Amino acid sequence: MSKFNFKEILANAAKMKTELPLVIANQAQNFFVRTFTQQAFDGAKWKEVNRRIPGTNEYKYPKFKGLSRRTTPILVRTGRLRRGVSNSIKTATWDRIVLMVEAPGAKALNEGNPDNNLDARPFMKGSPVLDQEIKQKIVKYVDKVWRV
Repeated sequence: MSKFNFKEILANAAKMKTELPLVIANQAQNFFVRTFTQQAFDGAKWKEVNRRIPGTNEYKYPKFKGLSRRTTPILVRTGRLRRGVSNSIKTATWDRIVLMVEAPGAKALNEGNPDNNLDARPFMKGSPVLDQEIKQKIVKYVDKVWRV
């Protein structure tokens, strides 16, 4: 006959309740940071910027001199936005996980702004790929904590 250890079950539940939200938040944050490396979201490439398209005025008459204007990744000129995404976890509790970027213009870049002729280049939003990654992370975490 096996022993039922109620104290261990309570300890595992408390541990999971405090640690799992942070595990999920970190998974989401890492997923969003990867969009800057891939220059795409969920496999959909961001629209190319005019500064890298030969024949456009931005290509011929750049705001900044030097070759870097044509080789710098999209949305990474200063790195402020990417750093904002990599530090975006504001709350990670059992009830609520909040990721927020406080970089100027982040909302307009993520959602686009037709009034300002700015195309959307999403870097933080819901995603089926992210959902699947989070599910896998939860299963792995629960298996580790509740391993008998």
